[in-house]
Amino acid sequence: MEVSGEPHGKFVLEEVFAIGAFFKKFIILAGGVAEGEIRVGDVLRTPDGKLLVVKGIEKGHKRVDRVVANDRVGIHVEGLGWKPKPNDLKKYSVIKLIDRLKKEIEEKYSHMPKDARQKLVESEVKLRLKEELDKIAFKAYPHT
Repeated sequence: MEVSGEPHGKFVLEEVFAIGAFFKKFIILAGGVAEGEIRVGDVLRTPDGKLLVVKGIEKGHKRVDRVVANDRVGIHVEGLGWKPKPNDLKKYSVIKLIDRLKKEIEEKYSHMPKDARQKLVESEVKLRLKEELDKIAFKAYPHT
């Protein structure tokens, strides 16, 4: 299956959970809708091009059919043509990205006093995060 056209939503991953029994595990993506909307039945494209179908969405402990920008959600997904494991998806976590950026930037300013370094690290992480976020976002397309 291919997806085409412009995405109608973006999802930023924070954490991945595998829930269920030994033979049937469900993958849940926890995070936020960065822009647009995501609906049950949509296809999410990972940054490396793999496809996931949205089987269910939970917002505020309630099942919903649709979520929009700034919503904090859990999304039940299944792979299209592959069986995703949590580690396959965790590498796209915004938390991992922030940790990596902090480490890089702290090294850059390691020669400075701690107080000054902390402020510079904070502001540069925020700036770089905006630039890097699109590289790890899952893009949502209608299922065709």
